[in-house]
Amino acid sequence: MDISVYMPVYNGADFIKRCINSVLSQEFNGSFEFVIVDDGSEDNTVELIKEYNDERIKLFECEHKGIVDASNFGLDQCTGKYIARMDADDEMLPGSLQVR
Repeated sequence: MDISVYMPVYNGADFIKRCINSVLSQEFNGSFEFVIVDDGSEDNTVELIKEYNDERIKLFECEHKGIVDASNFGLDQCTGKYIARMDADDEMLPGSLQVR
């Protein structure tokens, strides 16, 4: 795996689809995974993530312990040589994973 994009999320339903779409639409010559750690969301965040049928998404559902624990857990799941971090309300611009 070349790049791991990881994202902790808690109650991110309002923004999550835009974020996921921006990551999955990246043009990249190598391979990347998208590690998403749900920190016990109480809205429909998990259901929205599960609508995607993309093998690059690796969803982990955890008990709500806060962003630090969710981030550390997410980092432990990453297998890429390089790591990029996202928040659920972020949007990855085109070409963000390209090496310049």
